[in-house]
Amino acid sequence: MEKKITWILLGVFLFGASGLFEPEAAGNESALKEIASIEKRGFVNFLTSPSELVYTFATEKKDHPKAWPLTYVPRFFTNIATRVGSSVFDIAVLPWYVRQSKDDTPLTRRFDLPDYAWQKE
Repeated sequence: MEKKITWILLGVFLFGASGLFEPEAAGNESALKEIASIEKRGFVNFLTSPSELVYTFATEKKDHPKAWPLTYVPRFFTNIATRVGSSVFDIAVLPWYVRQSKDDTPLTRRFDLPDYAWQKE
């Protein structure tokens, strides 16, 4: 029994030593901050996604002064679906993926939307 406990303790201590041989050991400290900022962006986007109702109206009226009544509804649903999808992606997937790919851009940038709804021009 004592031999098993010794092997388990030795394994636990040696398991933690693998991080010492990592090339960027100092970068691990900021990984939690990076993940926290990505998840914060996701939660903020999810909670403020109804503001697309107002911001899409202003943007469509400015971009399409005569056709905005026809373009507003499809653009609103597209923007809110993109923003909610991006927030779910930021909360659930991106924090696990960013450590391997080094790419932390949200899905909203890939659809030509700003990170947050209130950053529209």
